Amino acid sequence: MDTGFNFTKRALESIEKPKRRTTYRDVGSSKSVQGLVLDALVSGAKVFRYQRKVNGKNIKVKLGEFPTTTVEQAREMARSTATDLANGINPNQQKREARESQTFDDLFDIYVASFELDIKAKKRRASSLKSSKTLYRLHLKAELGKKTINDFDAEKARTFMQGIFTKNGYSKHNHSLTLLKSMFNRAYVEFNPFAKISKVDESLFRRERTLSKEELGQFFNSLSQEKQIYQDCIFLLLLTGQRKSMVLSMRWQEIDLDNRRWVIPASKNKSKKAHSVPLPHEAMKILTRRSNEAQLNQEFVFPSARSHVGHITDKSGKGGFWQRVTDRIGMYAPDNQEKHLTVHDLRRTLATYQVTSGGSIQATSKLLGHSNISITNDVYAHLSDDSVRETLENTVSYMLGDSLQTKLGRIKQDIDSLPIEAKQELKSYIEESVNSVTYRA
Repeated sequence: MDTGFNFTKRALESIEKPKRRTTYRDVGSSKSVQGLVLDALVSGAKVFRYQRKVNGKNIKVKLGEFPTTTVEQAREMARSTATDLANGINPNQQKREARESQTFDDLFDIYVASFELDIKAKKRRASSLKSSKTLYRLHLKAELGKKTINDFDAEKARTFMQGIFTKNGYSKHNHSLTLLKSMFNRAYVEFNPFAKISKVDESLFRRERTLSKEELGQFFNSLSQEKQIYQDCIFLLLLTGQRKSMVLSMRWQEIDLDNRRWVIPASKNKSKKAHSVPLPHEAMKILTRRSNEAQLNQEFVFPSARSHVGHITDKSGKGGFWQRVTDRIGMYAPDNQEKHLTVHDLRRTLATYQVTSGGSIQATSKLLGHSNISITNDVYAHLSDDSVRETLENTVSYMLGDSLQTKLGRIKQDIDSLPIEAKQELKSYIEESVNSVTYRA
């Protein structure tokens, strides 16, 4: 099969993912450059290279990936590479020498430049790059920044990642590992010392902290002592189950008061898809009041004149409104994770109550905006055991008949399984019912 044709954007876009690597040649046009080829890989990637023989040896120089590198750019790079080779300069040798002195800081600069191209192409979000910059600056740069990658082997990589895990926990370990692997991949470094290191299984460390009914009462009492804007913000965190960053930056243009829903745009959502959140009655009361009190053309639901972003910001650390609310009731305890309450625990609390009260995993997954129901299932499926058990008990009793258990006996058993506050409520109801019957008699 002749793999030579005139390289154009449309022609290269039409190349389908091959079953094995296929090389195409740029020919047939006055603009074509002899030696310019495109390798179509089984992964779906399309890589421009320049190839020619020098002193009997076949040299192949990588130029870039299509479509990030355009046909015009690839041709210009191919001409430049041809000139270098004619002058005795081997770009591959230069790259090897550069890699030998390349530092982690250099690698991160390449990562940022590559990521910015992805942002322009709308493949990635600017907020993701911002998070990577913060992660690198706070947890990687001090120890790795000036180190040369050529001297950094797999054993050093394992030791470094163990240190991250010990000092900062599994979450920072996993995020750091993802960033470091991506830095090497985006720079096309052949040897990646982090390649064989696996992420820590988060399920082994997953938080299950939620607020009990009693704790909710304490929490609401403490919350009532805050300014109205903070009360409203925290209530919406609990009532909608959405992530902190989304609630803090909630815009009025996202709220459909008539249809009682909040549409979170794809640009803010982790799944990169727009997410529609149904608003319960209590949430609507808050939003309606805030809408009536909002200034003309006010952009944010929770505005802040002191914040450079225009809305209230993350206040979960010391001195913030979240710290005040939780500290009053003994739930601000960073050194005691079983006792400590985080903002994200409100999201888990709502989901937990929804599942345990009989709500489906599917509905809970949709509410939380999880991209895959298996994520929700891994975290919350075990919480529905009680409702499944109750249904199973009824089924077994029905199958086996009343000979094993009288109806009154089952009622007593059900009452015995109720929490204390539910028993007291039932007792009051029965007393009122009995008094009502007595009165009518």
